[in-house]
Amino acid sequence: MPLVTRVLGDTSTDGNRIRLQIVVDDHEVNEIVLCRDDVQSVVGLLIALGGQALSRSGSEQEPSTASARPFPVDLITLGDDERGEPVLVFSVGATALAFNLARDQLAELGRTLLTASAQTAGHVN
Repeated sequence: MPLVTRVLGDTSTDGNRIRLQIVVDDHEVNEIVLCRDDVQSVVGLLIALGGQALSRSGSEQEPSTASARPFPVDLITLGDDERGEPVLVFSVGATALAFNLARDQLAELGRTLLTASAQTAGHVN
């Protein structure tokens, strides 16, 4: 199976399309153009396939984050979905990533988010 060695991307001037250049085995370039509204579905598919790949490998190892780059999160939402189940949502542009959580994880996650967003300078009364 070919190995993806690099992925580059940009957006159209009107912001309605995203073009990806996927480099395979350091020489073959494949281009894909996605409608902005389809990005969320593609991201969800990649996350699901990544989870399947980890479980099929039989490895207990966590995925490597050494080469991961942070992305600009526009909004983080912590709350309940339409069934009342806990959910954490990250919105990045037109894409939203939602993660279901166990209810007992909400309090600790909420404290962590509040701590991370606290100002370090000045006094609060």
